[in-house]
Amino acid sequence: MLRAAPLVLAAALLAGCGGQSVSGRAVFEHACSSCHTVTGHDTNVDGGDLGANRLTVAQIESFVGVMPVRLTPRQTRAVAEYVAGR
Repeated sequence: MLRAAPLVLAAALLAGCGGQSVSGRAVFEHACSSCHTVTGHDTNVDGGDLGANRLTVAQIESFVGVMPVRLTPRQTRAVAEYVAGR
């Protein structure tokens, strides 16, 4: 039981729990980049380039809600801020 505690703690930290910051870039690369890019111009990927339009953080958060990925609210906010800041 005690040997499992470090593994549980590590999993929680990687998931964005425990007050750790969440990298929007890392979330994007892991959960979004297979369909989307953020280069600022059309890259002919299936999901389009999210940097080609000036989207607000709120618009991107709403967009994430209809995507086939499930992110935590912290991950959603982090990726929205990352994309909007590109």
